[in-house]
Amino acid sequence: MPNLAIGERSGVPFAKIMKSNSDDPLTTPNTDTGKFYFNSEFQKVGYIRDIFVIEPDFTTYPPTGSNINPTEYFYPPGSNKNNCQILIQAFTVSGRQYQRWNYFLEYFAAVYGYTFMPLVEMRQVINYTTNQFQGPHVDISNSGASNGNTASYSSYDCETNRVIDTGSNGGPSGRNRPAVFAFVSSSNAAPAIRRVLATVFDLPMHDEAIPDNSAAPASGQEVVRFDKVSPGIARVALAGRTVTDSDAGHYILHEDRIPAKVMATGTVTVGALATVVITTRLPLTELTYMDYLVKKSTESTYWSPPYIDNIFANANDFSYTVSGSTVTIVSNCSQSMDIVYVIYADSGEAPTTGGKKIFLKGNDGIGDYVQVKRPGSSDLGPNLSDIMLDTRLTYLPILAEGFLTWTTDFPTVISGSDLFKGVRKATITVPNPNGLLLFPKVGAIYNPPGVLSAFDEPSALWGQHRVFTNNGTWQGQTSGYSTWANPTSSTSVDIYASGNNPWTIQPSASFWSSQLKGARYYIFGVPQSL
Repeated sequence: MPNLAIGERSGVPFAKIMKSNSDDPLTTPNTDTGKFYFNSEFQKVGYIRDIFVIEPDFTTYPPTGSNINPTEYFYPPGSNKNNCQILIQAFTVSGRQYQRWNYFLEYFAAVYGYTFMPLVEMRQVINYTTNQFQGPHVDISNSGASNGNTASYSSYDCETNRVIDTGSNGGPSGRNRPAVFAFVSSSNAAPAIRRVLATVFDLPMHDEAIPDNSAAPASGQEVVRFDKVSPGIARVALAGRTVTDSDAGHYILHEDRIPAKVMATGTVTVGALATVVITTRLPLTELTYMDYLVKKSTESTYWSPPYIDNIFANANDFSYTVSGSTVTIVSNCSQSMDIVYVIYADSGEAPTTGGKKIFLKGNDGIGDYVQVKRPGSSDLGPNLSDIMLDTRLTYLPILAEGFLTWTTDFPTVISGSDLFKGVRKATITVPNPNGLLLFPKVGAIYNPPGVLSAFDEPSALWGQHRVFTNNGTWQGQTSGYSTWANPTSSTSVDIYASGNNPWTIQPSASFWSSQLKGARYYIFGVPQSL
């Protein structure tokens, strides 16, 4: 039976799941990250606060405008362009209907209590009926054009864009507000995007520090309580907090703050134009997606987004479909690929009722497991909204994170033929004694624009890399928003950024008013076979 330990040590509460029952949760060093399935002393139960769906609603928000002058709707009702939480821009082009949903900081403050813009990833479902997603790809379609480019994309959009005429100081005279956004469309559009999954991380998108909600421990504090008596509580407080604290963000475990789950992690090799099926121990939901790193099998290291080994690289391209307890990967690439995968899922269902237990032990036919679930939830069929801890799930630690200031934290200047990687490079040393797979996420972070009225400029742009082609000045160099992360070993990651290069050279070089502030990064540790 897996070893689950919950308690306190020197007044500091903890919850731990050990990989081996021979390892003592009280004496195993926290630096041995690979010996824990989960360890609250250096990680959270989950870093994804929520996964929600964005779908077109042409009834409530009719697309009567054009793409040049879209009809605008503000949420909540009664708000306006300067203080709304969500701005929906709706329009019709050649009989095809579109909406752009813009989510401002005010939305995340109202719904989640954030004082910072969280990291948000938008994933398009490319086949609404089969729940199929586009994987990453290297786009060479524009490489041969004059003033062209080769682009490398992750599977998601993760950027904020300053929306025109949404100034925080009263309209056009104030600096336009940044928003994360998603496009959805009618079924006859090209492409037809009927569904987008929005992932909200419990992490800042910009340069803010991760909030520390712990406090100094005090003698006599009650920090752990599990009580089945209705309505019931299941709580493990952070250091210096108590089980009567009203803020659910002040807990390691809290029955009313249950994050999205990591259903499986690992590595697979997908042959040229082949299919691979990954099966999870727990059923997947409609709020499921796969995150990943991908490389050609002939390449020695992973890059995020995928590597461009020359400006006419063969694409690392695949799609995947979620169904039941499986994720099916279908290669669209003529070469073998290696993939590091992380499968995330949220419930989207109301919590269950009718149960009496908080702790469950069982065997699912694959192995023994231990589960901690919300008090009052079903003993026979709890869903992901009920499960607080489960030894069949995976828990990813953040091994390194921070903000790199441009240019002082990027000491290596790139030159010559390597300029397709970026302008400067930083190397991050990662504590990883047990050899977890390194899974970096990196974004370009910008200062506010010098021109108050500037719009369509980012405050952050994650997971994209673009190399210019067929231009006498910029050929073989990167766009200004390009970032690249390259784990070169189990303890080192190179991070490239591109300064204030042009964001486009079509039809000529164009530059943003916003200047690069630096790069934000999170480096997760991924167990290889869970």
